[in-house]
Amino acid sequence: MAPRRIGSGAARASRPIRGRTAVAAALVAFVLVATGIIWRRGYGIARAVQLREMDRHRVQLEAERVALERQVAELAGRTHLQPLVERRLNMRVPDDSQVIVLPAPAPVFPPGDPNGPR
Repeated sequence: MAPRRIGSGAARASRPIRGRTAVAAALVAFVLVATGIIWRRGYGIARAVQLREMDRHRVQLEAERVALERQVAELAGRTHLQPLVERRLNMRVPDDSQVIVLPAPAPVFPPGDPNGPR
């Protein structure tokens, strides 16, 4: 039976790191950091492409909105509606002799209303 050494595990733990182990640890750390940087750049580039596409789509939608607003204004205008109303509903713009302007009635305020007559 071989004699057991007392405290050999403690001596092994306090041993300084050799040169090859330090270089290997540094290389592993470098590879991990480089991988992280490459992934981050790739992610950023992908997001930039997505933002450009979304911005282009937003510009197209704004142009479409402006065109639709212009079309609504054109179709709701009197020059477009008047022929349709005359043809479909048999309505027409009255002559000046057919228009009667009525005076507006005086407003009636309840007693004690601050907006009432003074």
